[in-house]
Amino acid sequence: MIRHSYRILLVDDDMASLEVLGEVLTRAGYDAVSAETGYEALEIVREASIDLALLDFNLPDTTGAELLQQIKQFQPNVPAIIMSANTSQGVKFDVFEAGAYTFMSKPIDLPQLLRFVSRALDLKCQWVSRHQGRRQGEATDRNAQTLQVKRLSIFRWIRIIRHK
Repeated sequence: MIRHSYRILLVDDDMASLEVLGEVLTRAGYDAVSAETGYEALEIVREASIDLALLDFNLPDTTGAELLQQIKQFQPNVPAIIMSANTSQGVKFDVFEAGAYTFMSKPIDLPQLLRFVSRALDLKCQWVSRHQGRRQGEATDRNAQTLQVKRLSIFRWIRIIRHK
């Protein structure tokens, strides 16, 4: 299945990891954009919309958890997968407290990564659809309420005119 419409931000200070992950995601049909630091990642997020963030936990200028919190200030609905060779409970706690979709231990199991990416993007699409539908429903409800108020106003004026 072609997924060219999905843009994935890859952030890792290890250039070899970036190249491998970028190639795997590109071959799977995703548009992969890479950064080596949190600062570079935030510049990308400020410039363009992303659909998913794939973040290394240990970066030279921040952690993946802190970076995710900063990304969510610009794009609140972006799911993230954070990866690390450090699988301690403290790291996992930080990852999930930051709002990550999941945590993956390094070395990365590439088929599992692709499954997680697909699921995270599917969930995001479902969330967006539900919220767009809710917004449309709210607009319809407001229109119905406005129409009801107008009808009541007309009936009030008719009663006032009849009683004069």
